Amino acid sequence: MAQRRLRKSAREVDARERVRARRAAHWERERRLEDLATDYELAAQEIEGVTRESEEKIAACAIRLRGQAATAKEKLRDRQAHSVGQMLQLDGVRSVADRLGESMETVRKVAAAEAASTQGDPALHHRPAAAKATTHETPTGQPVTAPVTQTDTPHRPTPSEPAEERAAST
Repeated sequence: MAQRRLRKSAREVDARERVRARRAAHWERERRLEDLATDYELAAQEIEGVTRESEEKIAACAIRLRGQAATAKEKLRDRQAHSVGQMLQLDGVRSVADRLGESMETVRKVAAAEAASTQGDPALHHRPAAAKATTHETPTGQPVTAPVTQTDTPHRPTPSEPAEERAAST
């Protein structure tokens, strides 16, 4: 028997073309959605990279600025100690402490620090930096040999803080 070939009607041909067109449109839409999702993910990764780089730059700047602040504070503490030493040459410890709004103990420590720094070389008013891991410092930056104890206070009072702030921070 000879095989008989089925005839396609115009309606069938038209229906198949519509189905193919819908499938093609569907796959084009899916391809575009996938491309857009890929673009979104690439942008998200770039955002993470930019954020990471900026955080690293911020940390580096913070370290540099803290170092500059420490240097400036050290010079100012030396100036405080020198001023206290000069004041003590003119008046007693109690009077100087009252005038500065500091305790007599703090004034004595500052005076001792000034005396120690000027004994080595009167021309130089600098002292070597203390190892911060093994010692702590007085308000003027002088090392103290007592064991280090960490407290939950954010900072220690310095002679330049008003007495009310020192009382509030302790």
